[in-house]
This record gives sequence, C-alpha cells and structure tokens, in this order.
Amino acid sequence: MMKTTRIVLFNFFFALLMILPFPCYVFCAQSVTGEITSSIILQERIYLNTGDKAVTNLGSKDGVIKGDILIVTTRLDVMKEKPIGQCAVTSVDVKSSICEIITSNMEIALGSNVSIPVMYYTMEQFYPAMYKILSKSVDPFPPYEKVKISVYDIFDSQNNITKFSDRVKQEMKEVFAEKKRVRLVEPKTVKKDFFLYPEDIRNSYGLRTEVMETLGVDVFITGSYTLNNENAIFTFYKFDKNFNDEKITFQVPLTSIEAASAKEITAPYKPIPKKEYIPCTVAFIENHYMPQKEEKRDIIGHEAGRNIYKAYDLRKTNFNIISPSDFVFKMDDQPISFSGKTEAPILLTKGTHKLFASFKRGYFFNTRDPRLYVSDKPLEKEAILTVEKDASIYIEVVLNSSFEGENIDFKIYNVSEKKTQLLKTIIKTEATKAIELFKD
Repeated sequence: MMKTTRIVLFNFFFALLMILPFPCYVFCAQSVTGEITSSIILQERIYLNTGDKAVTNLGSKDGVIKGDILIVTTRLDVMKEKPIGQCAVTSVDVKSSICEIITSNMEIALGSNVSIPVMYYTMEQFYPAMYKILSKSVDPFPPYEKVKISVYDIFDSQNNITKFSDRVKQEMKEVFAEKKRVRLVEPKTVKKDFFLYPEDIRNSYGLRTEVMETLGVDVFITGSYTLNNENAIFTFYKFDKNFNDEKITFQVPLTSIEAASAKEITAPYKPIPKKEYIPCTVAFIENHYMPQKEEKRDIIGHEAGRNIYKAYDLRKTNFNIISPSDFVFKMDDQPISFSGKTEAPILLTKGTHKLFASFKRGYFFNTRDPRLYVSDKPLEKEAILTVEKDASIYIEVVLNSSFEGENIDFKIYNVSEKKTQLLKTIIKTEATKAIELFKD
C-alpha cells in the first residue's frame, strides 16, 4: 500500500510540473527553463536559424545575465536530452531577454524551450544585490567576452574586516563563479601589510589605476557596511577598466548570529601608505624602411633561414616596405595599452622601474594594409628607470625596422625642467644581455 501511494504521488507531482506555465523550474536542482516567445524584426516568423535574434521569457528574475548561453530544446524534449541549438544573451530585462541563435542543427520553432543552470546561493537576503552587482559588472562588455573580476575585501564602518564581511565576500565569489563568462582573479599581488579601502581607491586616480593594472582585471569590486539596529547598510563600488564605475547601495536585515559576526573583527584597520605619483607619458615612434631591390635576397634569407616555405611566402609578397608591427610596451611587467594612439599617459611612483619593448618586422607593398607577412623573430629591449626626485617623465620608444643600428632605442626626458633634459644613461651587462639604466 505504501509503495502504491508513493508511485501515485510521484506521478501527480510529475504531471503538475508538465502543466505549469513557462518559465518554470524543471528538475530544479539543475536548470530553469523558459521558451522563445517571438523573433526580432520579423515578428511573423515562426522558425529561426543561426544568426537570428529571439525574445525569451527568461530574465533577471531567473538569474540570466548578458553573455549567458541558453540551451535550446524542443517542447517535446522534457528531459532536455537532445539540444537543437544555443542562444547567446545580448540584453536582459526583468521578465525577458534577447538572445542570438549561435548554433542550430535544425530550424528552431517559436515556443522552443530555452534552459540555463539555476543560480545557487546560501544568503537569500543578499542574492538580489549580488545579482545586481554581477549584472552591472558584465553589462559594459560585449557578450562574447570573458570578464576578469576581482572581488576584494569588504569592511565595516571602521575599516575592519569582520567574520560577517568575510562570509559576504565568499558568498559573492561563489555566486559570480557560477557564470561561465566570469573569470575570478584572486588579488594575490595586492600586499596584505595594508588594505585597499574603498574610499581611498575611489578618491585616488593613481591608486585606482595601479590596482587595476597590477591585477590585470576588467572589474574590481570592494565595499563596506554600517550597522543600523538589526540591519546592515552596504555600499559596494564597482571599478572597471573602461571607467564605467558604479556605486551600489542596499540594506538587508540581519539575524542575531549575523549581527554578532558583523562585530567580530578578523583583520583590524591597516592604513594604506601614501604614495607620491609622478606623471609620465610613453610615446613610440616608428621608423619605416624601404629596402633596395638588391637587398631583398639577403632580407629573405635572414627571415627564412633554411625554411624554403617561408622564403617562398615572403618572396611572393613582392614587399617594398618594412614597418614595425605587433608593438608591445611594458612597465614593471604590466602591458601598457595605447588604444590606437602613439602616446599613453601612465602614473609612476618614485623608485626603480623596469621598461620592456618589443616588435616584429611587418612586410608591406605600397600601403599599410594589408600586411603581407610578419616576422616570427621578435626584437626586444629592456631598460631600468630610476626616479628619485619630483619629475614629469617623457619616454620615447624609437622603433627601427631596418637591419642596421639599434632596433629599439629608449629616450627618457624630465620635461619638468626648464630645458628638456635627457636622463643619464648607464649600460650594465647582465649575463649575456646589456640592460640600459636611466637615473635622474
């Protein structure tokens, strides 16, 4: 009798799931499922193919974020065993989302199911705010890009880290990690002999830039909270590499256990040491080279060596211009982006800095585009810059694509002097390579 009752109850529950209106949670331990409700532009279309855009009834209420990949199945495939396509989310509303069909092995009909893994969390009252921070972190970036996010410490009103703030931080990281487009970066390179406090980062362009470049992340998140009776008022700051910064404030009620842990200090306030930043501009100058006809044979031999295929590829380009390509400049091992320009502003601190530059020879015929061939032999140079006085530094990186003289030359000036002055150069040999040292 007991066995029969269990079977009847199971069948009743399964039938109930099948008649629930979409979106509903199907096998809720795994995914939440909705459906494609319409197509974009041509509303009357009832079948969609790769490249078409569709509207679904899954939205932020279901944990969907921009860049999520929805799995498409037919309505008859209740167990979601035979996907017929994938749909990439390009924008999200509360109860709906727009996605683009990126793969399909058959025509996708309106009403087809779309599924995504359920979001798991342990701090229910915090989840809406955490989703909001997550969504705002990924929204500024194209949906196809992975987003590198660093979740830093959370502090109380006295800039202490508490047992409660550690738990909130861990919960946030676990929620973020559920999304495939998010790559969490641990802030291991940030020293722990002091802490980076939200207001310090927010009020210092130099510190903000240093943190983002040191960690090499797209988004950096930190926050603080104050206690008000039985509630915690949180303020989170989201900094991103494109300066789409946001301040997010919310209030949540606390249990008695959470309120107690919010006063239990695990790491006391450690003020950040003040740094003096020095303005610096890095510029690169490209020197192009037009080889004589009789030089080409030697150049091809230099590039190809004994590889006859490379020699053939280079010979058939009929190149007449050699220019620097794939230029890379690093300051203290951190790449500097020029964003299509020939100059980039950076901030330095007093002390010693490592400079690195490299490029490859690109081969062209008459015009910059297209590049017909690029060398697989990078040209590199390192230098050491020491700044001990107040200065305004201008670094010129001269790139020479010819086969004579220095291929890379650093010229460093202190432009704060009344007369532009080249800083002193010292040549130091380390092992098998010479490194230039510049000192004020």
